[in-house]
Amino acid sequence: MGDKKQLLVNMVASLVNFAVNLGIGFAITPFIVQRVGAEAYGFVGLANNMVGYASLLTIALNSVAGRFITVAYHQGDKKKADQYFSSTLSANVVLVIILSVVAIPLILNLSQVIKISPHLVGDVKWLFFFVYLNFVVSALSTVLSVATFVKNKLYLSNLANIAYSLVRIVTIVLCFAVCPTYVLFVGLATCLGTIVMAVLNYVYTRRLTPELRFRKTGVSWLATREMLSSGIWNTVVKMQQILQDGLSLLIANLAISPLHMGYLSIAQVVPNALSGLMGTISGLFSPEQTRFFAQGKTNELFRELTSSMRITGFFTGIIFVALLVNGETFIALWQPGQNVQMIYALMMLTMAGFFFSGVATTLQGVPLLVNRLRNYSLAWLACGAASFVFTLVCVKLTSWGIYAVCVVPQLVGIIANLSFVPIYAAWCLKIRLYKFYLIYLQYSFATVLAFVLSYVANRLLPVRHVGWASLIFGCAVTACVTCMVNVVVLLGKRERSALVDKFIRRK
Repeated sequence: MGDKKQLLVNMVASLVNFAVNLGIGFAITPFIVQRVGAEAYGFVGLANNMVGYASLLTIALNSVAGRFITVAYHQGDKKKADQYFSSTLSANVVLVIILSVVAIPLILNLSQVIKISPHLVGDVKWLFFFVYLNFVVSALSTVLSVATFVKNKLYLSNLANIAYSLVRIVTIVLCFAVCPTYVLFVGLATCLGTIVMAVLNYVYTRRLTPELRFRKTGVSWLATREMLSSGIWNTVVKMQQILQDGLSLLIANLAISPLHMGYLSIAQVVPNALSGLMGTISGLFSPEQTRFFAQGKTNELFRELTSSMRITGFFTGIIFVALLVNGETFIALWQPGQNVQMIYALMMLTMAGFFFSGVATTLQGVPLLVNRLRNYSLAWLACGAASFVFTLVCVKLTSWGIYAVCVVPQLVGIIANLSFVPIYAAWCLKIRLYKFYLIYLQYSFATVLAFVLSYVANRLLPVRHVGWASLIFGCAVTACVTCMVNVVVLLGKRERSALVDKFIRRK
């Protein structure tokens, strides 16, 4: 399969996976909120965030394992690739055992750590248990997803993700239909979905890269140390993400109220989905980027990076503009009976922080690609620390309340993605430091122009947004306008060939 066709197949699979996840998220969130309430639903996001803190220990290996295995594989050193594979798996087993010693007592005494309404204590504890069990399964099976990356068959990973989503929603619906209403079912469903995804990734590994297997003789402390020396800086980046975004729900729970935490958790559903889309689209280019880097093909690597920036920005801009124009009506229809104005404001403030991430996400992966993470990670850690301190100051000294928890981290993220992210990426690649800013300008101009044209188009529509049908029609108009603007302003020849020729001309 040619590179362009492979990219198209992977992209279509990624978009289908995103659409399935987004559709399930839209459908299942109000379904859960109406049954357990906004306060109880807020603990779902909080559980995921708190369990995510445990990934500080596992991310050092898992975040770089794919890179090391892929580079060794494409350099023809299958023995070294097998060492990385076996060492990652064995190290994760040890780390999970260590984490469990801390996590289990913490869950048993959870009501002493966070604010939980008395009638929710048992339910929330079980929720945290299943979310942690999901983390354990995910940590142990992460290395199994490397096979699709090595062979650049990421559409298979997306099929596994779709299976995960379907198992999750079927389990939730069945549990709520036949059992009493408990929020723990959300954690149970997620855990079962992850188990199914792990099984599928295991099958992919056996079929695509049968030489990559766990062997006791392949476990190497030297290989583990090599990966840790690089991946430790991703732990620093993860720490920054926790300080900047991962503590938002915890701060809301402890400093404001569980109810406002619930509103913020609902508001983060769409931005989190968009963040996942950006990472997925950008990740489609990672196998080729890694191969070009391993082979020393600098020009081809730069071409892949710019293509990834443009295409990730293409899809980000569509969603951003659609929500900006139609978001309040969407919230009113999606979450009837809730505080629509507050949820919409929190959603758009969070979305604002992801605006420049549309093109910056690709560049955030460059330090890992070239294995120069130290200074980059420390800079992000400083941003996270500043965000955390300023958030606490604003919560304590102003009347902004939940809005402070939302605004400050996003503002810090915007500044970082505009400043050192593109400059450091250019420095790592030894090109002119302003090289990536042209795409930033094109992306910003395209999004602003698309918003203006979409706003005018929606105002001229003969049908007002009073129901789902008219809302979908309005979003379709916005999406079409944004697509056309992005094709003309943002995309280059290569991207137009991949998107326009394949999707429209069907050549």
